[in-house]
Amino acid sequence: MRWTILLCLLLTGCTLPLRQSGPRTYGAPSRWPAIVCLGDSITEGDAAPADESYPAWLQQRLNAAGYRYRVVNAGQSGDRVAGGLARLPDVLAFHPAVAVVELGSNDPGHTAPAIWAAQLGRIVSRLRAHHVRVILGGLNEPGMARIYRNVALIHHVPLVWMTAGLWSRPGLWGDAHHPNGAGYRVVMENVWMYLRPMLRR
Repeated sequence: MRWTILLCLLLTGCTLPLRQSGPRTYGAPSRWPAIVCLGDSITEGDAAPADESYPAWLQQRLNAAGYRYRVVNAGQSGDRVAGGLARLPDVLAFHPAVAVVELGSNDPGHTAPAIWAAQLGRIVSRLRAHHVRVILGGLNEPGMARIYRNVALIHHVPLVWMTAGLWSRPGLWGDAHHPNGAGYRVVMENVWMYLRPMLRR
């Protein structure tokens, strides 16, 4: 894969988005407690510059409000719930105070609903077993909304609809499935409403 990318760059002059592989932070001191955003392309920030993903906006929001937390973007485009479950050790390595879990949008049509619902529940329960406060992020869409509601209810965690408020306002989408930078700022504000009560100065 690496050789394919290198050949593409050398022979065709193609460019690649400037995204760091693996979890990434946004410059806050490493001693600050972590807020890890675990998710798929909505978390990674597809269709927007790397510094305009919702976790990047969240770091700016925290800094402006005087909170000393570092945000970790553990989004991976195309990830399914099983992939997020497999990446949990990477998340726990940050010893997060809070985790925002946004997964499931890539599972319909590939994973049986009962299976990805159970996997999502395992992610939440494992995080909580490590004393991590969890916010569950989902999409309020047919066939998915019920699953998110059930997982949130069973595990007693708040549920935020990530794209709430985006469909009724023009100019907030970068492509058919992902917000642009301004849209991700709205996503961040949706998360902020649930995150703010969990924070300590």
